[in-house]
Amino acid sequence: MSEQCHSMGLVIRERRDKDVILTLLTPELGKITVIAKGARSLKGPQMAMSQMFSYGDFELYKKGDLYWLRTGELKENFYGVTSRLDALNLAMYFCEVAAAVSEPGEPCEELLRLLLNSLYFLANKTYPDDLIKGVFEWRVLAMQGLSPAIGACRACGKTQDGGFALDVAQGELFCGECRARREVFGAAQGVDEDSPRHEWVLLSQGALEAIRFSVSTPLGKMMSFRLDEEPDRYDFTRAGEKFLRYHLDVDSMALHMYEQMKGKG
Repeated sequence: MSEQCHSMGLVIRERRDKDVILTLLTPELGKITVIAKGARSLKGPQMAMSQMFSYGDFELYKKGDLYWLRTGELKENFYGVTSRLDALNLAMYFCEVAAAVSEPGEPCEELLRLLLNSLYFLANKTYPDDLIKGVFEWRVLAMQGLSPAIGACRACGKTQDGGFALDVAQGELFCGECRARREVFGAAQGVDEDSPRHEWVLLSQGALEAIRFSVSTPLGKMMSFRLDEEPDRYDFTRAGEKFLRYHLDVDSMALHMYEQMKGKG
């Protein structure tokens, strides 16, 4: 016996075989797998709803543990994302991260809003791509309860410094002076093979302030700050990428391609 339902959703993964197998991110149902029967014969609304980045109202029926696509009403396809290869790779990366942190049956309205906002900004070139990337990464980490302790230096409590560094493994912030003392002390004591290795990411004051803003501000205001200097944006997004990759174990081919295009690979 089948059960019919409607859900707003965004296609974050698409695989085409005899049928189209979609992964949707939905606000109430979380991440779900949807089968669109007969990939080669899809027409009309089904075709429009079966494309990567399609967002709309999906009419589904559930049979057993599987959802099947009947039809739907497309609201947005983020066409502008596909017109630039660098934006396309970033959009794919965002969807891969969203797929990694979402689960079936677990509501994810805030994550979906973040992803939709980020795709909109990419599609419309509203902000620099690397700034959108950094905000997305830090917001996802905050949603997962993985924000680092960045209020002040872990050792001395300093909040302003020209050479802050973030310990990626421990999620702790150190000013330049305390970091140097920490490394000297660790070298003097020897290194335990079983202890976690420190991976430091240097942060300018501007990048640090941007991280603090990104993890704490309401989602609707997530891009309402300025980070004009390219070195600040580089520190901001590099730290977010390293922190996310370490703590969420996301290794994205789309991200590698984006970085190669930007000359960072």
